[in-house]
Amino acid sequence: MSEDTAEVGSREAVLIGVSTYTDLALPDIPQVRNNLEDMAQVLREQGGFRVTVVLDPDSVLSAMAPMVQAADRARDMLLVYFVGHGLVDRRHELLLGLSDVTPEHPEFAALPAETVSNVILDSPALARVLILDCSFSGRAALGTSGVSHAFEPHGMYLLTSTGTSQRALAAEGELYTAFTGELIRVLRNGIVGSGDELTLDDVYESVRRSLVTRGFPTPVARRDFTAGQAPVVRNLAGDKPPPTDGEPPAVVGDSGPPDPPARLRLADEDLDWTDDSPAVTDLLNRGPLATVIGLRLVEMHVMRPATSFLLHLDGPWGSGKSTLLNLMDARLSGYFRVARFDAWRESRLAPAWWSLLTALRAEIRRSRPRWRRPLLRLRESLARVRRTGAPYLVALALVIALSAGIATLIWPPGGAITGWEKPLKVIAALAAALATLAGGALLAARLLLWDSVRGARLFEQTQENPMADIAAHFRWLLERSDKPVVFFVDDLDRCDHTYVVDLLDTVQTLVRATGDSRERTPRAAYFVVAADGAWLRRSYETRHNSFTASADEFSAPLGYLFLDKLFQLTVPMPALSGAAQSAFLDDMLCIAQPPHQVDADAPVSSSVVKARESYRAGGLEARLRAFEEERAVSVVAALSSATERKRAEHTLRKFASVLGDNPRSVKKFVNTFSLLRAIRFLEDSDVEPDDLALWSLVVVRWPDIAHHLASYPDAVAGLLQPLFRDDHFPERLRASAASADLRAIMHASEGGPLTSTIIRKCCGGPPDF
Repeated sequence: MSEDTAEVGSREAVLIGVSTYTDLALPDIPQVRNNLEDMAQVLREQGGFRVTVVLDPDSVLSAMAPMVQAADRARDMLLVYFVGHGLVDRRHELLLGLSDVTPEHPEFAALPAETVSNVILDSPALARVLILDCSFSGRAALGTSGVSHAFEPHGMYLLTSTGTSQRALAAEGELYTAFTGELIRVLRNGIVGSGDELTLDDVYESVRRSLVTRGFPTPVARRDFTAGQAPVVRNLAGDKPPPTDGEPPAVVGDSGPPDPPARLRLADEDLDWTDDSPAVTDLLNRGPLATVIGLRLVEMHVMRPATSFLLHLDGPWGSGKSTLLNLMDARLSGYFRVARFDAWRESRLAPAWWSLLTALRAEIRRSRPRWRRPLLRLRESLARVRRTGAPYLVALALVIALSAGIATLIWPPGGAITGWEKPLKVIAALAAALATLAGGALLAARLLLWDSVRGARLFEQTQENPMADIAAHFRWLLERSDKPVVFFVDDLDRCDHTYVVDLLDTVQTLVRATGDSRERTPRAAYFVVAADGAWLRRSYETRHNSFTASADEFSAPLGYLFLDKLFQLTVPMPALSGAAQSAFLDDMLCIAQPPHQVDADAPVSSSVVKARESYRAGGLEARLRAFEEERAVSVVAALSSATERKRAEHTLRKFASVLGDNPRSVKKFVNTFSLLRAIRFLEDSDVEPDDLALWSLVVVRWPDIAHHLASYPDAVAGLLQPLFRDDHFPERLRASAASADLRAIMHASEGGPLTSTIIRKCCGGPPDF
């Protein structure tokens, strides 16, 4: 048993856990140790609790004694937590099993839940909390007490992991039990929009929503008086900064400048300078988002292996797009060949198509043993010869003729090879011919087989339809890869508008070609483009300036139309939450060193397993990150289940009348809704599915309006009340804002009206700023 030595105060917590059992019918629960350790840390640091931890008590007395003592000491809040096996006796009462308990006679080595509840009720604390993470825990009751409290502002709160007949779940290999893992995550990370302190009801609703969505048993909460409003811990996702641990040192007078040794000591305390390179360690908790996107790409490949997919990561400079690509790379490398493409670097070297082919060829070469790489090179050259045709063959014939001529001139006269001089001349003639042949063939290949930048430009100028041959060769390379290929295009928003448009148009051409049904085994290509959407839109509008004059005839601004045609899905970079911002700043200031890091180059077909193994020996923050990775996988799996798909289909069918008649918009609406739902869920946003469906409609049909509302949610007043439209929308958006269909969506009976609070939730921000 471990007990804090802090002053006996108003907030007491007793955490009891049983991890080992002697009866073979009751398996051990190794997650109990992590449950107790991390729950204790959260309650100490954020709740100000004096915590007593009881691990594997050997008797009923050793478990009850600390509880009784804490109950007597507590004045503000008493919290008792139990994790272990729950059993039911012959009277159908709940028993909390200790290590020696047996299913046949549980009453001899178990804590009666009713007794525990009554001990808690007898405490003079204003708020009394019992949390049970065990099977059949819903059978517990609030209990009855003979103690009369003069002032009862809160009362008793009972939180259980299951109902009356359900079993608690603790999957093998997981870091926490299912219920306690969610509880620790919510307490530690906080809830956006829930004030500066988390109440018991706040915690319960967030835990319940998460567990139900993931397919776990529904937790149960019972309360009396106003116990649900009792604050438990400080909300790290709230607005107020955490209190300091102590008073700053007093400054008495001016001690003058420090002496040289002191000055050197002060230099050691200076902050390290930080670079602006993309991070590999996930300091902003973007790992779950990377997992969601990665799993969606894997699902897309499994369901439709011949269909390519283009995804846009939209965010301004410095929003973490490159870091997110690094995290996705680590998760996808077990399923895909990831071809990294630095657009800004490549824009100065060669045509876009040539750089893409080079990146693809390099990734395929890296995947092969060294002895097989020359064979791939030879086969590719032969494939390009077939596509280039006559020019290369003519050049090769000329090179052969030239080589033969050189050999003839050097060959010794008379034809007879005798003596010592003539063999040397023969060798020299053959060497000169072979050198001429090799050099000429190489020069011809670089110029006529687009094996160099100059050859690529010459190929563009001399071929009647160069992109057809390029697309065919792109397909040929894809089919030589042992895995599907995903391109990560980064730093495109640092390139000039001409290259931006050329690259994206090239990508669209190559993607269309990969689905050619004439190929025996069509292989799709996947592209993830990380760039500021405003820069891409402006590039298209600048390139196609001649269409700007007639832009009013279109349903959206020209740049939005081009990107809508290009990308099947756009994922906005999530806003930086208060908790994530605080953790990131702490790391930059070296307040706390990051926990065990995951190797970004490791294969990630089992990324969750590797994260779990890497973090298992770490502390709370390390285990929470691994838990959130596991949680992201289970969320995607749960939202992809048949039950959830039917539920989502029912939700989306409500809005069939306002979807429009564009099939592409319908597909994009479904993709946007499903992805945003998973992302918002992982961010603990309590946005309703109907609200999110309405917002997804606005994003797909009126992207310019959605972009404006995401930046200025209060501008929705101009849509709900047309009289205020001019006050909230710039002139370029007023025509779109006047749309009758848009107004109908804003006032829809299902999910409407879309208020500024709902829009903030849909965008991942707090409900109120």
